[in-house]
Amino acid sequence: MSETITSFEQLLQPVGVDAFFADHFGRTPLHIPGQPDKFASVMSWDELNRILGMDVWDANTLQLVLNKQRVPPIAYSQTTVNRNQRQVMQPDSAKVMGLLGQGASLVLNNIETLHPGTLAVAETIGNLLGAKVSANLYCSWRQQPAFDSHYDRHDVFALHVLGEKNWRVYEGRLDNPVEHAAFYNIPQAECDRMKGRVAQEVAMRPGDLLYLPRGQFHDALASSAACIHVTFGCAQPTGLDWLTHLWERAIQDPRFRADLPPAGDAAGEAALGAHLESLTRAVRELALNPPGPAAAAAFRRGFGVKRSHYALPKTKADRQR
Repeated sequence: MSETITSFEQLLQPVGVDAFFADHFGRTPLHIPGQPDKFASVMSWDELNRILGMDVWDANTLQLVLNKQRVPPIAYSQTTVNRNQRQVMQPDSAKVMGLLGQGASLVLNNIETLHPGTLAVAETIGNLLGAKVSANLYCSWRQQPAFDSHYDRHDVFALHVLGEKNWRVYEGRLDNPVEHAAFYNIPQAECDRMKGRVAQEVAMRPGDLLYLPRGQFHDALASSAACIHVTFGCAQPTGLDWLTHLWERAIQDPRFRADLPPAGDAAGEAALGAHLESLTRAVRELALNPPGPAAAAAFRRGFGVKRSHYALPKTKADRQR
């Protein structure tokens, strides 16, 4: 059993952390070959089967993809009563296994808290970068493509655990895409146009890491009977996140809550212009005047996910300290 990943140095070795940030982070892709057991603590077949048996899955967190199309949840789910005595659609293991036998790829979303080794990597990345990090698992089968060429709206650290998969990284890269409708559902023909030529072909094997900056076009195809990789998506705060934070603060200012003056005539337009000038000054006050800079720094420091940790059992002596 390999060591749990608890530092960025472990994650990137033999590439140095300083070199990674100077040459690659937010700039260019990087493939780091590793020892076969480097990421054995992140996931295994036994651990995958264990977490699949948990009563936590639904159509959003467990997905199947066949021939580049998402399988309708009704095709692999059943109606059941959950622990809250509510009827829900949950995956049916027999149906899931049947579709996997046909070559469907298994996608498990947001698994970072379900296995200690996976959580350790997510927190290692998130704590260093002050970012929100989530983990998705992909289990694919030989020559069965799950997805067309695409890009992600966050930086990607793909850790290869089992089997082999061939990745193609393209020259094309979108400029800082974000989680917004403007970057959803771009037609595949447009993605294929924007991706450009293949810049790098990477054969991913157990222990390998592939870093992709957000917006980088890529696709992948399993080349072994079965393979698993876990992708850690890393989202740092953007200017849009800061604007959202300012919006929350602006609610406390009556100037922002006031109606905009009507602009039906010259006098109305003049009143509207004056009101907008007032709001512009108010935005500047929020962003720049005290406690603006301090608030921005606190917002940046606190952006990452704060997860609860327990250390049971506690003795009476421990409680009295």
